[in-house]
Amino acid sequence: MSNKSAESRDNSPDASLEKHASKKRKVLSCYACRNRKMKCDRVYPICGRCQKNGRADQCTYDRRLFDDLTVNADGHMESSGAASFAPPNHTLHGDPSAAISSDALSWKMRVQERRLETIERKLDRVSNIKGASLGVAPSHLDDFDAQAHEPIVQEEMMFRGRGFKTQFYGSTSPLSVITQFGELQAFTREAMMADTSMMRIRGDFKAFRNRRKETKKERERKVQGSDAEILDLVPEKSVVDAKVVLYFQAFETSYRILHEPTFWNEYRTFWEQRQSGEVAGSFATILVLIIALSKCLSANEANVFIGDSSADRESASDLLEACDAWLSRQSRKHLTLHFFQLQCLSLLAKRVNCLRLKQDWVTSGDLIRLAMASGMHRNSALIVGGRVSEFEKEMRRRLWVTMMELELQSSIDCGLQSSLCGLHFDSQPPANIPDEAFSTDLTQAPSNRPIEHFTSTSYLIVSLRSLPLRTHLMQLLNNPTTKLQYSDVLHYDAQLSSLISSLPSWDGPQATTASALLDLQLRQFLLILHRPYAKLASKNPHYSFSFTACVDAANGILTLYDELNNKGILSLNHFRNDVLRTAITLSQVVYHNSVFPPSSERTFAERTPPGNTPGSADAAARGSPFGYPFPPGSYLKIVQLPHQNFLATTLCTSAIAFIERARSLYEHKVMRLGTGYMEYWLISASIGILPSTTSGLPITSIASLTNNDDIRSRVRKAVDRTTALCFRVLAMQKDPGNSFASSLRSTIADASPSDMRTPISNVVVPTGNTPKGMSAEFPLPTLLPGAAGMAAALNEGSRSGVGPEGSWDGLQDMQIDMAGWSFPDFWAFDMGGDF
Repeated sequence: MSNKSAESRDNSPDASLEKHASKKRKVLSCYACRNRKMKCDRVYPICGRCQKNGRADQCTYDRRLFDDLTVNADGHMESSGAASFAPPNHTLHGDPSAAISSDALSWKMRVQERRLETIERKLDRVSNIKGASLGVAPSHLDDFDAQAHEPIVQEEMMFRGRGFKTQFYGSTSPLSVITQFGELQAFTREAMMADTSMMRIRGDFKAFRNRRKETKKERERKVQGSDAEILDLVPEKSVVDAKVVLYFQAFETSYRILHEPTFWNEYRTFWEQRQSGEVAGSFATILVLIIALSKCLSANEANVFIGDSSADRESASDLLEACDAWLSRQSRKHLTLHFFQLQCLSLLAKRVNCLRLKQDWVTSGDLIRLAMASGMHRNSALIVGGRVSEFEKEMRRRLWVTMMELELQSSIDCGLQSSLCGLHFDSQPPANIPDEAFSTDLTQAPSNRPIEHFTSTSYLIVSLRSLPLRTHLMQLLNNPTTKLQYSDVLHYDAQLSSLISSLPSWDGPQATTASALLDLQLRQFLLILHRPYAKLASKNPHYSFSFTACVDAANGILTLYDELNNKGILSLNHFRNDVLRTAITLSQVVYHNSVFPPSSERTFAERTPPGNTPGSADAAARGSPFGYPFPPGSYLKIVQLPHQNFLATTLCTSAIAFIERARSLYEHKVMRLGTGYMEYWLISASIGILPSTTSGLPITSIASLTNNDDIRSRVRKAVDRTTALCFRVLAMQKDPGNSFASSLRSTIADASPSDMRTPISNVVVPTGNTPKGMSAEFPLPTLLPGAAGMAAALNEGSRSGVGPEGSWDGLQDMQIDMAGWSFPDFWAFDMGGDF
């Protein structure tokens, strides 16, 4: 500025008035930082420095700043300069007097509400201090800050294996729940040591699986994947007819892979041309995959086993190996509709038969990327020039949504991020029309039918509506850096409940699978979201809603599966893990909401000998039947129902009944497929640690040690349920004289009574109830009948033993106590060999 202009201003008659009328400059920093002469980040309502130093109640800003407020995307007020507080220039057609936008008003109201909440907390704190000075106890409820009392939810994940041969399961995987359930690990560690003869049974199963793997490797080397080999695998027409009808009933009312009229036209052509040898190998492979898909979809009273796996599942595995060999020979340069259909059918067949589940997430992700490389995630209208027919557009939409659903569910079950996270796709939803409404020569897209009218594509359309929410939740829950608040959980619960209640109600048997699948894929998130807080319901009644939500969701899931099983629909129970997730979740929630008797002490102790420390590997190996030390584990206390809390008692009782239902449902899956033994054992063990719903005696009293609720009874009941399955598998062998059955039968026959003594000797009895002549810690009578009784029956050759054909009778009496496993080592046992 020049001196002349300065002088002219000083000589102005209004100079003195102008100096006195100047406004005081606004203070941009909070007063607390300004008074301490420290740098302020100017975040409203509480700056970062005051928040970090515990001076949130002293953080206040110049009130004039709120008159022209600018709020950033996070809802905080930025004050890096005067311009930061200038009102946004929201105008209409250049008119500066136009009102500001509704978004700015909503943000401003939200900031004012947060200010009011802060002021109310300050006033409550002041009133509590005044009340304390007058002798009135302050109310903790008035000063309750939900964010300050948020529980710390630890990441749940599971690592298995060693070196580079490892397997990872994230937070949404049902198996990762067990990592935070140390009490279940303690129970299984004790139960698995009850009988050292089971080490030999473990060896029998492992040896059989190794032989089976070697046989499959030899067979794979012989399989060339030629068209002739595929044609040889197609059975006679009457058999294929039944399998195809079963497949369409089970899957093509939900996941859409095939176009039914087109398929039947090709099907008729296939049988007409089969004699001439001019049949395309692609359609023959589709038929083989359909047969593999349908192998275990129907109940089979005459089901037989080859080793530990059912004969139908083994047959499906052989068919899939041949189809994979044929697919590997096909070029990916010229993709066709059959190619994508084959990829989807192969993925679905493996999942339904529980085969190669470790590779399921990788395989489904590859399929999504293959579809994206073909542009199936984009709107087909972008392909101009008539290069894509209306029929092809509709099939692209159906296949794309089907692949997304398969990949998303695989990501949830494995606890890994989905390829859909952050993916932009604008492919149009499939049309709600039956297959008969369009054909390959269609020139104009048919009109949509209302969603209330069920068609074979209705599931995909309704499922697509909730896909963004499910993808978002899966991404949040499997991200270890995500810090969900309980308010967020309630928010997502409201969204999920709203979607469940808005699901259409379709009539007719064709809609049964689609309706159940829509409900299940939403309810699984209710269990995942509420479980960490449902465990805390006994400590904080604020989370009682989560306990109720878990039990209610479990009831809905199990009811659906009961209805499906009663109708003979087994597909969902085979390729989904809802039953396992429900059982483990309820078990953990019930245990943490039960109560411990006042005199309760640690009931189960670690089985590692005292000398087994990390620095004494030799002593650890000598004390362990495996030759290596047992890993450390949690102690287990026997709990009782919370009789003082009626709501908790009712929920716990209902949840225990639901777990029994889950065990029964999972048993059907194991006995049909011949896999999932490990998961069934975990469900049985989870029931063993829960309180009894029938006995009114305290669990830790002397009287209770002689009834069905004592430790030995719990261990034996859990072990017997699992081993009963093994003996049923032995009884249903296709070849009773095979090496697996003979070795297992010999193992049981060689079992001696000395092997049956349980190592459970650390049951702590309260001193006041100690019998005369016994110490406070006394070993229980430990002889458990099991394999020894089986051996006696074998030697006698009675009807309860082995019949003339080598099969077993009286299965309910054939019990054996498992032994020799610590909890982590049981994963290596894995009779099914799939997890």
